[in-house]
Amino acid sequence: MVSLYISFFFVYAIYAVINPFLQVMLRNLGYSYDMVGVLLSIFEVAGIVGPLVLARRIDKRGDMRGALLFGTAFTSLGVAILMFSRIHALTVLGLVVVAFFMRSLLPILDSYVNNLFNGDAQKYTALRSFGTVGFVFFSLAFALANKPNLESNISIGMYALVGCLMFFIPVLFWKAEPKRAKGSCLLVSEPEGKWYDRAFIVGLVIIAFNRISMSSITSFFSLYLVEELSINAISLMNAIGAGSEYGAMILAGILIQRKKVLPVHLLMISSVAMVVRLLIYAFVPTFGGVLAAQLLHSLCYGFFHPAAIFFVARRVKRSHRTVGMSMYVSLGTGLPAVIGSSLGGLVVEQFGYRSLFMGYSLFALLSLLLSIVFYRVMTTPAIEEI
Repeated sequence: MVSLYISFFFVYAIYAVINPFLQVMLRNLGYSYDMVGVLLSIFEVAGIVGPLVLARRIDKRGDMRGALLFGTAFTSLGVAILMFSRIHALTVLGLVVVAFFMRSLLPILDSYVNNLFNGDAQKYTALRSFGTVGFVFFSLAFALANKPNLESNISIGMYALVGCLMFFIPVLFWKAEPKRAKGSCLLVSEPEGKWYDRAFIVGLVIIAFNRISMSSITSFFSLYLVEELSINAISLMNAIGAGSEYGAMILAGILIQRKKVLPVHLLMISSVAMVVRLLIYAFVPTFGGVLAAQLLHSLCYGFFHPAAIFFVARRVKRSHRTVGMSMYVSLGTGLPAVIGSSLGGLVVEQFGYRSLFMGYSLFALLSLLLSIVFYRVMTTPAIEEI
């Protein structure tokens, strides 16, 4: 358990650097807004392919520990390439390597923990919330120390490499892979050989529209702060948002485990919160407005992520759980990020940030409407009870 807590803590140290500062690194290389959007789209495409390529192999072989060590090493290699890139081809190569392997770390980690604890939502969210603690800790540390140097890609990259090393070490001490439980509670009506149900497909679409809305934040929030509001506290604002999700995530795990709510209920709440959050960015472009919007991250992600994880765990068979988690990461979040980043750069270039946030709030609204329309499908008995 200690090594798992440490692993979750430090895997988000990597994300605390790469997520907010990758777009800054690209701007440091002299790319325009629309080109940043294109490069981020390439990053997201590689982030879609990576988990899908590795997932089924891992489900068959069960070597999650080895896959994490391998993925962390290659994430470090991609970061090093970006640090010293001076030509376009190397920049693209670095982005592809980082995305391919870094985006594979979390679905593998989520699958390992869900298998280890047989889908116990409270135990998972306790571990996952420690990842939030790690993200907040490092974000605040960066903010207080005024690090990394936003004008130096080498400075940004060095912090990412340290995060990779600190995650790599505790994974070395993991115990043997959790064995597959016998006699999973499968629905008799489920066709033999089918590892997912209809709700899984519908749910991925609902999740995808919600995440298109989120892509306006993940891809352009840092630039919005610096260039629109002249606020340089990128790490601090990210820490506030991430910190707000801690209590919400634990509460979500308790509610799901005690069967007080279904995942679809929390996905609907997340969509409503996303609409409100984006409209605040659009119409209240002040420090106070941004602060209020960041606190809504508690619902936009704190409720959303546990709901999505346990939706997948219930809607795919355990034998394909890493595939299911990877489809969530790749098709439910990665593909929407590609679409959002590609369109977002053009929208900002032509119409500005207000239009970006207003327009993307409509995708969250569509996610809510689909949840209502397909509510019966989303609440049918699960293919795998956990």
